[in-house]
Amino acid sequence: MGLNEDEVDFLKRIRDGRRLRPADRVEDRARQRCRKLGLAEIRMMPRRWCITDAGVSALQHRTG
Repeated sequence: MGLNEDEVDFLKRIRDGRRLRPADRVEDRARQRCRKLGLAEIRMMPRRWCITDAGVSALQHRTG
């Protein structure tokens, strides 16, 4: 699974609890691809993005 820089940046931001970038077309594509791959999910109450265990593992493999 090859992650591009936008997807890695998105996963790092939700992992670290930092503010997300504005959801333009490129950012939304990265978010939805991560969701589809099971690397991130949306939680309700309050509505927020959360990184999954698979997402943490993908970041660790990416950074070595």
